[in-house]
Amino acid sequence: MWKAGGRRIVPGRGDQMNRRDTILVADDVEINRAVLRSIFEEDYNVLEAENGEQALFLMRQYRDSIAIVLLDLIMPVRDGYEVMEERQADPSLRGLPVAVITADDSVESEIRVFDLGASDIIGKPFEPHLVRRRIRNIVSLSQRHLDQDDCIREQARKLRESNAAVIDALSSIIEYRSAETGQHIKRIQLFTRVLLEDVAANCPDLGLDESRIAMIVSASSLHDIGKIAIPDAILNKPGRLTAEEFEVMKTHAVKGCEILSRLDRMGDRDYLKYASDICLYHHERWDGKGYPKGLKKDRIPMCAQVVGIADCYDALTTDRVYRGAIPPEHAFNMILNGECGAFSPRLLESFKNVRDSFRELTLRYADQELPQSELVEAEPLEDRREDGRDAGQLFQAKYLTLLGGIDATVMEVDFQTGLYHLEYLSDPVFDTLRSGQRFEDSVRLFAEQSVLPEDRPALLTFMTESMGGFLEQEQMGREIYFRVWERGAQGFRRCGCSMLRVDAGSLYCKKVLLVWKIEGEAQKGRDQAGPEAGAGAWNDLLGGTFLCLCDPHMTIRKLNDGFCRLLGYGEAEIREQFHSRYRNLIYPGDREEVLRQIREQLRVGNVVEMEYRAQGKDGSTVWLLDRGHLTVDDEGNSALFHMLVDVTRSKRAQEELRRMQERYQLILEQTEDIIVEWDIRKERLTVSDNWEKKFGYQPVQDGLMKQISMGSHIHPDDLAECAALQRDMAGGKPYGEKELRVADKDGRYRWCRVRAAAQMDEMGHPLRVVAVIADIGEEKRRSEFLQNRAERDGLTGFYNQTAGKLRARQLLEKQGCGRAAALYMIDMDNFREVNERYGHSFGNVVLQEISNRLRRLFSGGEVLIRVGGDEFLILAPGVEEAAARAQGREIQQALQDIIGRDVVRFRFSCSIGISLCPGDGEDFETLYRKGCRALLAAKERDTDKYVLYRDEPKIVDEENEPAAGNTHIDTEDDGYDGLAREVFDALYGTGEAVKSLSRALELAGRRLGLSRVGVIQADGDGERCSLFSEWCKEGSVPLREVMQDVLVTRLGGWEQFGADGVFCCADAAEIGGEAGTAGAVRGPGAVGEPGALGTAETAALELERTDARAVFRFAVRDSGGDRGWISFEDCLARREWTEEQRAQLAFAAGIISLFLLKMWA
Repeated sequence: MWKAGGRRIVPGRGDQMNRRDTILVADDVEINRAVLRSIFEEDYNVLEAENGEQALFLMRQYRDSIAIVLLDLIMPVRDGYEVMEERQADPSLRGLPVAVITADDSVESEIRVFDLGASDIIGKPFEPHLVRRRIRNIVSLSQRHLDQDDCIREQARKLRESNAAVIDALSSIIEYRSAETGQHIKRIQLFTRVLLEDVAANCPDLGLDESRIAMIVSASSLHDIGKIAIPDAILNKPGRLTAEEFEVMKTHAVKGCEILSRLDRMGDRDYLKYASDICLYHHERWDGKGYPKGLKKDRIPMCAQVVGIADCYDALTTDRVYRGAIPPEHAFNMILNGECGAFSPRLLESFKNVRDSFRELTLRYADQELPQSELVEAEPLEDRREDGRDAGQLFQAKYLTLLGGIDATVMEVDFQTGLYHLEYLSDPVFDTLRSGQRFEDSVRLFAEQSVLPEDRPALLTFMTESMGGFLEQEQMGREIYFRVWERGAQGFRRCGCSMLRVDAGSLYCKKVLLVWKIEGEAQKGRDQAGPEAGAGAWNDLLGGTFLCLCDPHMTIRKLNDGFCRLLGYGEAEIREQFHSRYRNLIYPGDREEVLRQIREQLRVGNVVEMEYRAQGKDGSTVWLLDRGHLTVDDEGNSALFHMLVDVTRSKRAQEELRRMQERYQLILEQTEDIIVEWDIRKERLTVSDNWEKKFGYQPVQDGLMKQISMGSHIHPDDLAECAALQRDMAGGKPYGEKELRVADKDGRYRWCRVRAAAQMDEMGHPLRVVAVIADIGEEKRRSEFLQNRAERDGLTGFYNQTAGKLRARQLLEKQGCGRAAALYMIDMDNFREVNERYGHSFGNVVLQEISNRLRRLFSGGEVLIRVGGDEFLILAPGVEEAAARAQGREIQQALQDIIGRDVVRFRFSCSIGISLCPGDGEDFETLYRKGCRALLAAKERDTDKYVLYRDEPKIVDEENEPAAGNTHIDTEDDGYDGLAREVFDALYGTGEAVKSLSRALELAGRRLGLSRVGVIQADGDGERCSLFSEWCKEGSVPLREVMQDVLVTRLGGWEQFGADGVFCCADAAEIGGEAGTAGAVRGPGAVGEPGALGTAETAALELERTDARAVFRFAVRDSGGDRGWISFEDCLARREWTEEQRAQLAFAAGIISLFLLKMWA
């Protein structure tokens, strides 16, 4: 979570750390995460994970912004040890510092944790200030390591620059010695860069990035450094070298490598490796006929191959002592055709792509003018690939053109991965090969639908069982023949299938090409325009059909009657008005697209299929589905046989749907809300584009329920809510709504409101869920701001009494039964004197300083409350008795000498009462009451003391003694403020009426520290009554055991209630006696007479039988009279209610009363 207004960045961080401003807290206990979050949320963004799998997910997602990981060892799914092992195995995570926070202090655990790379171990329980300092030190040390890495990289860059100067000097020596080099070194560097950039674009598997390219380009200048060792007589000989002289010249490669080996002190080993490889191997050739070692193919380093091409090209296009310069075009052809030795086919494809760039560089950096006949005006140097396509795309185009020429269907199958791909379709008979999830399925389907039954077993055996032997025996190819059914010829035709192994020289490659081809006269007969066999059959074909040439005009050679009916034109009209050009019948806006589709589809097969518009004779626009097949006409011209179907009606429906989608998209673009669609059966999630705009990444889309539980961007505290929403919607709930926190790409949690609606199938089962996700971050911030103002004390910033006690109750409920906690009641001694001597303004300054000092002592998830003027309450979770005593002493020391003696003559001190959970109680009311008693005991002793409740036998005895003095005196705000609102929310929230009522009764009972709260319902005539609903605290006697079909008069009769429907009894023991005047009150302030309960003694006996001590009753009435009452009872002590408390309790009871009347109606 992050606070509104941003976080405070720790001073002294570098630029790198400004990005690493996130701490990941991984702990399965929510309260532990809350404590750590409260420690660090002011300085860092805090991500949270509740198990090891989620921690690893967030570590990988936000590894560039995480400053440190705070890791618990004992977690579900994957524990902390497994997380650290995974971190060690993943190089991208290894640099993340990890601090382990654990209660396991064994030596074995510490050794294992440090062996797995932990930076520190922090034991539980921990002191917040120490944790903050230790984590900050680890983060600071990690930052220094990052800064050192940056410095090392910068020094390496400067070193390369220095080395470059040395290399330039060495290169210039060669140029001065050789009479023919000129600008050879400069051109080699330029040629190498241009060629490498194209290779990097077309061959990503080589891993050429900009830094590697720059290093190779620089190293290329040393390719001929070995010529320093060649005698001048040979180096500058004016003519061809003899065989002996050429052998001496060839030694320059080895000599250069020896020279470079002595430069290892330059320090850049990668650079020297490239330089040595280039120097030694740039004269090697692909076929092994180069020198000095005769390496073949990919055994030649790629950098040397590139420089070899550049060096060969430059040698051809510059004057040499034994011949003149060759024009660039001729040089290209010589290299491509192997006249200068064989080069890598992949590099030659890139070489062809950069021919214009090479020519431009040749002209720009020429040592002399080239022959005039060969010179043309140079264009600016730029990328001039054919049609903007790279080498791979050009090769693919050539490959598909070849397949079209041989008129065969080709499929590629990889038996290692199970992938198959129908690369080219020459005949519709093979169309079923596209289907099937596996290759075996597609072949089986093809055999069942198209192959003669008696040929099927041989074909299936050939494709399945024989395949293993074919691959194991490393055969080059195999063939099989069978017969297939052709619809056009209405018979079976002979077909052949050739199995060709791809890269037969590789033991690991298991790719096969399957070439399918219909053969002989059958093929020829099929290629002729089949419909011409009979005019009757031609005209009987459904829909419109026509035969046209494969020219830009789509010239019609033949058409049927259905074609004329489709568009309304006669054959003569088409010939005279449109010159038999089908292109002119196509809607103008679709003509170019139709021609483009035909070209594109014929590149990959002999079949075309498309939809477009045509113009009818009546001026209407007709949508056509066109399926065509490549054939030849009577004169041997390539032609397309088209079959047309009118799809105007369906296209209009599609167009209307498209317009609806456009309107929907326009609405989406006007809002920032995200639309999500979840296919329940496929567990597939689809989101609108707004998601990536808002969060910066694509969400989990497959296996949604499993993925979210294992690791996602949803806050751990909200995962249960998210899972519940998913279960509800998948279970058929029509509508659901939740508020969740989702992390964006920077690791910041955003508050979102999810509104989901289910779409049902015809059986009423949920089919999919459509949800709208709205960003409510600003709404939450405003709400938190207003809530903060309402809940916080304006002077100290602590919780006020009402809000603080509610938070304290919630904290105790959240941490569960049996967990340790300490409650401190702190009261400043004689603080009234400060206000009287120095004024209230000065007193307020002192109170602010007191709160600041307490906040520094308690900064790890405690609840800090200002109870009164100078009285404070602090509830600290996870604190045992020894720690509570130490904390008490620290509080005393911290609140001494708040203001220096030289400023005021007053000795500041405090008294502290401490109660402990679970020993002194497990609910807040009990701890609060005992803390107050311990505070009173500390005050009675002397000032500047702290007392634990359990240390004072006197107050413990008084607490347990059932004397008349054992009276519960509620403070003004002890659970009553806001009670009516919370009761209303409990009653009218979601859920059934009975459950809502039970929830409201329990809420009131726990808030007020009562023993039970019950609803009594009268029968029709009001004479008898029974228990309707009840909440009873553990250990108290339930009313249901005694309150069944009881006379109302035995319980005091209806006369007990005043005009406002209230009866209040502070002590049942006093009913009927002299104390009854004070003990039983009808209505606020009304005095109950001794006999007001009908028979006082009888009523007292009934209360004694139910073990009730203090009772507050509120009558449930409607226009028909009394219907029952609500009873609030304390079985442990007297209870004195103030007038204000009675009014608030009566108001809350009135809300319950209205709810009951609706239930009983």
